[in-house]
Amino acid sequence: MKYTIISISYLPVGCKGTSTRWIKDVMNITGNKNNIKDAEEKTTKEKIFEAAINLFAQKGFDATSMREIAEVVGIKKASMYSHYKSKDEILEKIVEHPLIRVMTIGQADVETEELIVTMGVDGFMNLSGETFTKWIEDPSMEKIFRIILIELYHNPQVKKFYLELWGTAYTFWESNFNIMMRNELIKPYDPNVLAMEFISFFQSAFTDYFLVGYGNTSGSFGQEYHERFVQHTEFIMNSIKRDEK
Repeated sequence: MKYTIISISYLPVGCKGTSTRWIKDVMNITGNKNNIKDAEEKTTKEKIFEAAINLFAQKGFDATSMREIAEVVGIKKASMYSHYKSKDEILEKIVEHPLIRVMTIGQADVETEELIVTMGVDGFMNLSGETFTKWIEDPSMEKIFRIILIELYHNPQVKKFYLELWGTAYTFWESNFNIMMRNELIKPYDPNVLAMEFISFFQSAFTDYFLVGYGNTSGSFGQEYHERFVQHTEFIMNSIKRDEK
């Protein structure tokens, strides 16, 4: 199985790579400020995408019309359809955006195991946390997760994505904890329970920040939750790591 790293987990994809490439990509891609284009460099399609994110996050998907998006971009409504067939297609691309911003980290389970054993539990978890923080700092990501959490209750497309996202996260972290136990890096526990305990923090934090507290926070998600993420990870790992001999 192949993996890519995203905010809350590692998800399987059809890409080839190596552990070495993963570390290199994490450092290069997540820290590359040149990935964000200046306004004058954006294509019309990118401007539509950005305007839709802003409007959907502010007003909701149903309350936003194609005409409104066109007005923000500064084009005629008819011109919108040469870039997107419908408002639903725009939403589909928005929901897919978090998965596009991923980096290849491994070709097979054995390479993931190699990475965990080589870096150790602390090193592996620290790198995961650093990558997560950089990923979520994408300026558009907060608005996108706001849209997802609003729309998942009545939009089957968004709900399907949301359930698959968390389901795959659970599966992958269950595999990670299995690897750690197999190599006697942590105490023997039910890996499914460990995965649920680890991921539950992110589910709670996402709901709290992107839905309940949206617009009323003093900083970005990373600024608000980084310290708590570190504390959560340390608590989990200190509870299950084997005592040093």
